[in-house]
Amino acid sequence: MRTRAAVLLGVAHAWHPAVQGACTRQRRSRDAVVWLGQRKHSSYDASHGNTLNASLASVVTHYRAIRAADVLIWHEGDLSRSDVDSPSEVNVRFCRLAPRTGWGRGRGQDRIRPRETRWSEGYMRMIRFYAVTGWDTLRHLGYEWWMRMDDDSFFLSNIDYNVFDAMRGGGYVYGFRALSRECDRMFGAFVDVYREDHGLPPLLDDGTIFCERVPKHCSRDGRPLRRQTRRAASRRRGARPEIRWPRRFRARPYCEGPGRVGFYNNWFVSSIEWWTSEPVSKFRRAFDASALIFSHRHNDLIFQSAAVRLLLARERWRRFADFSYQHHTVRDGRVTWGGLETGYDDPDAKRTVTDYLRRWHAHNPVSSKKCRVQLTRNDSRFYDVAYVPHGRTRWGVPAAPYCPKAGRAPLW
Repeated sequence: MRTRAAVLLGVAHAWHPAVQGACTRQRRSRDAVVWLGQRKHSSYDASHGNTLNASLASVVTHYRAIRAADVLIWHEGDLSRSDVDSPSEVNVRFCRLAPRTGWGRGRGQDRIRPRETRWSEGYMRMIRFYAVTGWDTLRHLGYEWWMRMDDDSFFLSNIDYNVFDAMRGGGYVYGFRALSRECDRMFGAFVDVYREDHGLPPLLDDGTIFCERVPKHCSRDGRPLRRQTRRAASRRRGARPEIRWPRRFRARPYCEGPGRVGFYNNWFVSSIEWWTSEPVSKFRRAFDASALIFSHRHNDLIFQSAAVRLLLARERWRRFADFSYQHHTVRDGRVTWGGLETGYDDPDAKRTVTDYLRRWHAHNPVSSKKCRVQLTRNDSRFYDVAYVPHGRTRWGVPAAPYCPKAGRAPLW
């Protein structure tokens, strides 16, 4: 008897990109630093003039090893070389987002409509690119490693080594900078179904269980939506999710809540070979076929966190905490989510925090907090950093960047 996930995978066709002519210039490296560039962000206050150029400038200034990598700026045809300020020694390639390079919806998903309209189509396509299709696209372009930068992500202190070399030399596969607390109950059920159907070992209560706490607005009559989420996680490609939300819950189908810790993946560095291996590709195809991106805004943060936790040994994870890093979401000129985390090697860390608070939170009751972080599973030491969180869940819990209440962030 075929399992639910086997049925799902039977209709989740492998996707093959066609990358010839997608990018300008020639590839010079196997390492790629990737931005998705837009003149105007479709969901946030971001434009190329004050975010993409500033983000790129922060990397060029603080990370000299970018000159040994290729920079890929993906766009929908609205950016050109004249829009981007970059030194001539950096190999900047402009790459066109199109269905053949993984931009768009999966097969049979055109009729699916999001249950929450505040997220734009472009935003959900971005999720699919970072979670599902981008790995195959970069592999076909000849790249082996991927570092992500957002146009509102910034390096604020020096990185005096090659991040890609550090990953390769240490035998690591997935590197991240900060943590976030974000989880959707329905996605947790999707992960549970996949794990059970593929015989993966049970997850211990050590930070890897997905969304085991049930927010009241994500339950029905006090009971989890377990049965309904099972149907959605195992449904055939392109079908509408079989979720009958109570009327009072329909306004917010993405039930962010206390959840569990995930990687704040607006910056990550990872091996493309691992993401395109068969075990991980199966999980990507299952997530893509579920259409949960476009129906319920299940994002690349929770998907990448699930994939790494389920399928990658912790000895292959690495947290980078030596450099100061900023990522936040701005709407109407105000920070609404995200913030700053200082690096333990930043000699001006205190000034970095002071300048950030003065610039972005002069009129908000926001302050910095301290956290001790562990970098790798094999290193028991903890390093001191400071962070300024702003995003909060419905319960008032700081969510991004995140540090546990005890002020210590072990590598689980």
